[in-house]
Amino acid sequence: MYLLTLVALLATALATPDPAPQASSPRPRVTPTHLYVCTDASFAGKCSNLSLKPSVCYTLGPNYARKVSSAGPDKGTFCTLYSEKGCRGKALPFTWPGIRRLGRYEYDDTTSSVRCDYITGYSSHP
Repeated sequence: MYLLTLVALLATALATPDPAPQASSPRPRVTPTHLYVCTDASFAGKCSNLSLKPSVCYTLGPNYARKVSSAGPDKGTFCTLYSEKGCRGKALPFTWPGIRRLGRYEYDDTTSSVRCDYITGYSSHP
């Protein structure tokens, strides 16, 4: 009888279901990067520090679309300016400290959209 009880207990212990799986943890919060854009060369004129999620294409609004003459991303970030909406058309990639005179690259008043990404291995970004 003792052996039969032990076998029954062992079978019950082995048949006990695992605890319910934990809900998956929320995705880590994406830390934005920034792109400082100005309507005049040398970071002058009307300026704005755009907060951007990495790897997302942003179409510039009417205040800056085809009006940007200088641009600079955060350290550890590279950005690409595009001549068309939706990150299409002529592209101009660059990194920190940015470009004081986009006209030197025949890109003055050309930007319609932008995409920025972190530089892999750079230690100062999140």
